[in-house]
Amino acid sequence: MVLESKGRTLEEIQASIVLTHEHADAVLGLDDIRVVQPHSPTNDIDPTVIYLTQYAMDSVASKFPYLVWKKLREGQEVRQVAQLDWRIIEDDYDKPFVASGLKFVPLPVMHGEDYICLGFLFGEKSKVAYISDVPHFPSNTEYVISKSGSGQLDLLIMDCLYKKGSHNVHLCLPQSM
Repeated sequence: MVLESKGRTLEEIQASIVLTHEHADAVLGLDDIRVVQPHSPTNDIDPTVIYLTQYAMDSVASKFPYLVWKKLREGQEVRQVAQLDWRIIEDDYDKPFVASGLKFVPLPVMHGEDYICLGFLFGEKSKVAYISDVPHFPSNTEYVISKSGSGQLDLLIMDCLYKKGSHNVHLCLPQSM
């Protein structure tokens, strides 16, 4: 089966990663991206594009400096690490961006009382919203995913931590429903 996007095959579309936030559950696998990249003893390969907020970028840079700062010091050997191209999602969340041929609209969501992370709306023929790590929605995001906002969603992928009960920074099944 050949998947196509605007006349391009899957092999012609550059893979990219879109991060919702910089917590461990979202970023700890970044180093392992090297496993799916072509092998090069000099790291001379096309990097995987990663979209994230500036806040998340600052956090990733402090946690994984070897994935961000590539300049070798004199005498330093080349290390086999994931080759990544970091792209900042603008603070103007009304501004969509394109990743791997798909238009993404950032959806700010609250991950607790004072922490904003992102969900995303994407798809043209079918509208999909992906929203993780959220206990409640800001009114503007709730409007966008409502029938009166961007129109009927075809698929909503949403946070659900536990089958029963509640949690302070995630939705559980009763709240998700």
